[in-house]
Amino acid sequence: MNRIFKNTSSLFSAHLIGRLASLVITVWLLPRYFTETEFGGYFIAIALTNLVAIITELGMQNPLIREMTLHLDQTRHYLGNALIVRSLLSIVAYAIMLISGVFLYTSEIVMMIVFLGLAEIVNSIAQLYRCVFRAHEDIKYEAFTVIAERGVFFCIGGGAILLNYGLLTVCQVTLAASGVNLLLSVGFTRFCFTQLRFQPSQQVVKVLMQQALPFAIGNLFNLFYFRIDAILLSKLSSDSVDANAWYGLAYTIANAFTILPGAFMMGAMFPVLSRAWEREKGRFPSAYTFSMRWMVLTGLPFAVGLSMLSFEITGVLFPNYTPDRVSRVATALQWLSWSGGLIFVTTVVLAVLRATDKRRAFSVLMGTTALLNVCLNLYLMPRFSHVGAAIAMVVSEAYVLVVGLSYISRHIVEFRKIFPVLPTLLKAVFLSTVMGVGLVLLKGFLSIWVLIPLAVLFYGGGIAVFGEFRESVRFD
Repeated sequence: MNRIFKNTSSLFSAHLIGRLASLVITVWLLPRYFTETEFGGYFIAIALTNLVAIITELGMQNPLIREMTLHLDQTRHYLGNALIVRSLLSIVAYAIMLISGVFLYTSEIVMMIVFLGLAEIVNSIAQLYRCVFRAHEDIKYEAFTVIAERGVFFCIGGGAILLNYGLLTVCQVTLAASGVNLLLSVGFTRFCFTQLRFQPSQQVVKVLMQQALPFAIGNLFNLFYFRIDAILLSKLSSDSVDANAWYGLAYTIANAFTILPGAFMMGAMFPVLSRAWEREKGRFPSAYTFSMRWMVLTGLPFAVGLSMLSFEITGVLFPNYTPDRVSRVATALQWLSWSGGLIFVTTVVLAVLRATDKRRAFSVLMGTTALLNVCLNLYLMPRFSHVGAAIAMVVSEAYVLVVGLSYISRHIVEFRKIFPVLPTLLKAVFLSTVMGVGLVLLKGFLSIWVLIPLAVLFYGGGIAVFGEFRESVRFD
């Protein structure tokens, strides 16, 4: 368990620093130096390139980690063959980005897509090297590359904005930061883990593709329902691109804190779950309940606290906004705080399906979720604009949780074996409710800079008193 917490804390700390840096630029600088139409277009370019970039992965990342975890001596061969496949897919993905941009958006947005798309391609190649760090369960190297990349973006990109350079320059800085990420990832892999020489192997590619292709469909659907809202919003909302600005700001705030489930589950726990499923099935239920317990304990108070303080947080972050514009961002943030809280738990569900190689179930779940999300957006966006997109996200995440847990209980881990999570859930609900009531009563008298630390101390102390820290160490 020490290794799990070490890897989680390393990756979480790195991504936290990176997200805070991005938060400063996205939430503090962009609204002050650009119009909502301008940085609304920036959010659209990010969403489109991020969505199309999933083609480069083709569902390969988790199977690659899984296979390298089980065959560490073959790391360089799996990595090398994966690089061949990803390079070919990157050409296809970049062409789709450019063609889509030309047909859908203005020339300003297309130029941003040119550089942001290249940045996505470079990062996707660097991600294969990060798979080596995760398979060897030595994530401090990934943490360093994350900090370096975001540091370059923050320092140079922030400076460019302060010096009145345009958003196109910010996109170019993003590409340069991605290049730093790739160079460091290649260097750490070469000098700390394995040689870069390898033999092209149809067998290795076949093994990866057999596992990856079913997950590729599911991953595409997964990112589709995370990103399609930003692409549809400017077309369906009466507020046009401005709606993307309000939604993008709220989404950035809520999404800044979902790095914890990503670092914990996909960074630290995924190799543990994969190895337990293949070699130590008796330990799998305890690894699963350990994951679920901590995500419940952290996700619920996050959702409650952010929802209760959404208007106050928005007012502090955007002091130059009128009350009407603050309300537009804060209302979306109230809803997105709950989707963010649900992501803590749904990340466990998706990690379990990937680790146990439940390809068909994963693809069906993601496909039906994407369909549900699109239908909800088509109905809600014309009526409620960006708030409708936020509501659709909450309903989609709730669907993933209910259907995913139902499948896992029937086909992977019997419900009775994860029963210890239920007392944890009740404790989290009780403490979060008391915390939420306290925030509502006190927020008229105290600033958020006092309320947030008080809420953290109260909740943390409560789970300590209830013995959750002692319960969790039983995973060892």
